[in-house]
Amino acid sequence: MNNYVLGSSAQELERLTFQAKVLRPFTTRLFSEIDMSAGMNVLDIGSGAGDVSMLAAEFVGAEGSVLGIDMSQDAINLAIHRAAMAGYNQIKFETFDIYDFPGERLYDCVIGRYVMVHQTDPVAFLRKAASLVKQGGVLALHEILLVDPLVDSYPMIPLWQLAGDWIVAAIKEGGSKHDAAANMLGYFIDAQLPQPFLHCERPIGGGSHSLMYRWAFEGVRSVFPQLLRMGLVATTMENLDTFESRLRTQALDTHAQLLGPTQITAWVRFDA
Repeated sequence: MNNYVLGSSAQELERLTFQAKVLRPFTTRLFSEIDMSAGMNVLDIGSGAGDVSMLAAEFVGAEGSVLGIDMSQDAINLAIHRAAMAGYNQIKFETFDIYDFPGERLYDCVIGRYVMVHQTDPVAFLRKAASLVKQGGVLALHEILLVDPLVDSYPMIPLWQLAGDWIVAAIKEGGSKHDAAANMLGYFIDAQLPQPFLHCERPIGGGSHSLMYRWAFEGVRSVFPQLLRMGLVATTMENLDTFESRLRTQALDTHAQLLGPTQITAWVRFDA
């Protein structure tokens, strides 16, 4: 089962489109590593606002195709609009839970970004995703290592560390496998799939032009309702609106480097 606790409000979809700017280099390297190329047919699981699908479209070209699926109709509507505005005629989006998606067609690549972390049963998810890959095709996932400590900073920036602590606490409370990225090898083996190729790296930022300040603010704002329910923040936290500016000031005043969450990619090719 999918347990995406962050919802699909306009605010959350805006956060996802901004987050995509931070994550694009990592997913791009994954697509290059798996040799995604012109003419391929791609399935994007949990496509959200459409950024991963549009990145895949750049790799497969006009002669290829991309189908993005997501449980949220609001996300699908936004993704359709964005892809059309960008001229990606080779992309389609449909509203599906992965477990209800028909396996009538198999794909050269089945991809997903930040989807296993929201699964209550990652092994069942992997089996379903793998069943949609044709022989010779690839299953490729980009996940976040959502464990404590989520982030680091040098020198230590209290507000940056607090953002990481809050985000991990909120996702844990949602009941999904928040630590899925830490157990990818075991999940692939338990799903009776080939052992995956694994890679990890981290975003880093600092200085006046860094995206990290807004990324942290958007993440905290997104989980704020869960933090309220958990009693981790006050109902009158008037400082939320100044979170980004305060974080920026703390970092700039100390010339800090901010290390973001570890990104883990895993992929397997099913031999023809």
